[in-house]
Amino acid sequence: MVFTAVTLALGAIWGKPVWGVWWTWDARLVTTALLFLVYLGYLALRRATDDATVRARRAAIWGIVAFVQVPIVHMSVVWWRTLHQPPSVLRPGTPAIGGTMLLALLLNVAAFTAVFAALARRRTDLARAEAARMHHARVNAPLAEQGISAPAATPIAPETGGRA
Repeated sequence: MVFTAVTLALGAIWGKPVWGVWWTWDARLVTTALLFLVYLGYLALRRATDDATVRARRAAIWGIVAFVQVPIVHMSVVWWRTLHQPPSVLRPGTPAIGGTMLLALLLNVAAFTAVFAALARRRTDLARAEAARMHHARVNAPLAEQGISAPAATPIAPETGGRA
């Protein structure tokens, strides 16, 4: 989601001097914005219920269905000829991009992939630590019966024969 937000923001910054507007209803822009909204929906769905099993199932189904957006965004420049140029790298034949530009692009893709992998690993480590903490809290939690104690015994005065 962060990368998609950055893509949309930087695209708007780049688009202003090139196209003269911050936003235009270009097929690539609209499909990418829809993808961003799908990501937001996924994150909202992950927080929608307390039941972990239901939450995981719903989010998994949403993620599978939402993945359809990825090829739509990629193919949008082929299907609808708008402001964006056709594919330069992932196209039939040789890439239509200079060697130096292709190298810079591939290095950046590798760098972003490494950043993503590091962030995903960190998030996985945090999730494991949280699960272990929750398990530890459940295992070491006092049982309900441990909170119950017998009333304190008060000493009874010896029999005085009915006299106080």
